[in-house]
Amino acid sequence: MTFILTEKPSVAKAFAHALAVPFTGSYYENSRYLITNCLGHLFQAFDPEDYEVHYKKWNLSDLPIIPHTIRFKKIEASKKQANLVVSLLQTHQSDTIIIATDAGREGELIARIVLSEAGITDTKNIFRFWTSSALTPPVITEALKKVKPLSDYNDIARQGYARQKADWLVGINISRLLSIHAKTLLSVGRVQTAVLAEIFRREKEIADFIPTPYYEYVAEIASSEAIFTAKAYTKNEDASITTAFQNDCFTPDRFSKKPVVVQEIKQEQKKEVPPLLFNLSALQRAAFASLSLSPDQTLAIAQTLYEKYQCLSYPRAPSRVMGSADVPLIKDVFERMSAVYPEYTDAVDTALLEDRNARLFNDAQLEDHHALIPLQAIPDTASKSEKAVFSLVVKQFFASFSHLFVYEMQTLFLMIDGVPFIARGRKTLEIGWKSLFSKEGESSDETSVPDKGEENTFDDIDTTHLLCKEVRTEKKKTQSKKPYRYDSLLQFMEKPKENGKYSASLGTEATRAAIIQTLLDRAYIHEEKKNLHLLEKGIFLIQQLEKFPLLSPLISARETAEWEYALKTDSKTFLEKIEAFVSNVCKEQISIAVFEKQKIGTCPLCGGAVVEMEKAFSCNQYPVTGCRFTIWKKTYGTLLSASDAALLLNGKSVRKKNCKSKAGKVFSCILSLVNGTINLSFDTSKERKIRR
Repeated sequence: MTFILTEKPSVAKAFAHALAVPFTGSYYENSRYLITNCLGHLFQAFDPEDYEVHYKKWNLSDLPIIPHTIRFKKIEASKKQANLVVSLLQTHQSDTIIIATDAGREGELIARIVLSEAGITDTKNIFRFWTSSALTPPVITEALKKVKPLSDYNDIARQGYARQKADWLVGINISRLLSIHAKTLLSVGRVQTAVLAEIFRREKEIADFIPTPYYEYVAEIASSEAIFTAKAYTKNEDASITTAFQNDCFTPDRFSKKPVVVQEIKQEQKKEVPPLLFNLSALQRAAFASLSLSPDQTLAIAQTLYEKYQCLSYPRAPSRVMGSADVPLIKDVFERMSAVYPEYTDAVDTALLEDRNARLFNDAQLEDHHALIPLQAIPDTASKSEKAVFSLVVKQFFASFSHLFVYEMQTLFLMIDGVPFIARGRKTLEIGWKSLFSKEGESSDETSVPDKGEENTFDDIDTTHLLCKEVRTEKKKTQSKKPYRYDSLLQFMEKPKENGKYSASLGTEATRAAIIQTLLDRAYIHEEKKNLHLLEKGIFLIQQLEKFPLLSPLISARETAEWEYALKTDSKTFLEKIEAFVSNVCKEQISIAVFEKQKIGTCPLCGGAVVEMEKAFSCNQYPVTGCRFTIWKKTYGTLLSASDAALLLNGKSVRKKNCKSKAGKVFSCILSLVNGTINLSFDTSKERKIRR
């Protein structure tokens, strides 16, 4: 008997299909194989009070809390499956066992914890199935022939344990330390706090920014065929061109009715390759840009497309490529989807569907899971938002296998009354893959899409007879960087840049949305008009951490990335350094200010102050009078910010576009506060009151 353990039910089903093993009601079994699955993690780390009861109360004298080894307990929601898997492993521990959890550090950790909880320490008969290609029957059967001893993956397992223990040590100890001093809950995490600090830095940079005025001189130039514009320019020391002048240099009237001399016409053909396939972060960025969906909402929809409709591949994909073994799968998907979406195939280059397309079939860049791809048409019963997200994936899929976008950049170097001017134009030669994104408001992830209005060609202009009609002076100011939004923050987390240098990514495809959501749930940040802004508690936390150099690794993306590098190179030394860091911080004499909540508004029931809590905006008189007035932050599937609560308390209404019903339908509505109760209305004429 061969026992196969997978990470997810869908993978167990794929193995059963490939090996023709029937389902028995709880798992798959025949005379040769028994196949069962975890549900992701089946066990979670002990809480401090699970080690010692007195740890339930937070005391400085107990810090640091550093268990010799992290122990685990069953996750309540998956307790039944945990019992089944452990029981089956114990029964079949003498058989050949094949671990087929996800090919990555977290998948390895999931398997090792389960084996440990089943009491299995001898791994001589345990082997590792490892592939990141799509789990088609040929891939499964071929990879089963190449399984390796589990011991070959011991280093990855050690990394997994070290990562988990490090996160536990930092989260438990530093959160307790700061919270006790500040007299409020301050959640700290190895990655989440570095992300929060980056938002803090961006907001400070914007606040400190002093706009610098500059001038541009725009000429309106006429030929017998057309009118076009050009800008005065100068050359920088590096020979680059700038059209911005620090001082008001010219009197516009001097150029009026003057002849325009063409000094040079430069034409350059350029090409843009098709975009890569989506990974989860890329899909989340695109869904926010075009559909205004948060990363958490996009992930939830992608999970539904994967689990319920089975029209999308595994959503928590880190890769933007496929494996070389996936060529047959891609060809099959292409044929199937082309029949459903023929309008997306006009620009397809079928040569890109072959394995010689190393840009998309790239084993070297393939991580735990291959890129997101559609598998079949989405059913008509799907919601509007589900169809919209799926459409993004479908278009990206066809675009990835389409012809190049080819265009010609045209540049005219002009002279008007002794002053150099430049005019630029662009002519599309072959629209290629960008034809799929040519409609207004559509985009392909971070790749720019030409607007028809940007087409500006000089082909039909007689450049020998040009006249300057007029020059206008445009006074402008330099702009600060923009506040972070979901898409730009995800992009930062994928490729952090600090002090001009890039470092390793923060979080993973599976955790980035949850990290951002944690910052929202902890009332550290809020979303307002698509921008992410710090709240009072988020500012307080970073300001306190900035006081102490010893705590600087927690607010540095670079140092957090260096921790990740150290984890991969020497997990034992990494963990020793984390333990030393936690111990030193807890022993340090630090002075953290007491956090005092700012008043959001006046309680409509008792007149007390409404302040921000972890999950709600509540009356601060509850301990005194028992007033239970509350505005829950998560209301009708949307999140209310402090500014939203302030508006409601001032008798104003708040419009929310991303509310969600119990059935998962997204809708727009107007919220108001009447007699201490949230009112929900869809227009001014029809209102219904729902008590929460």
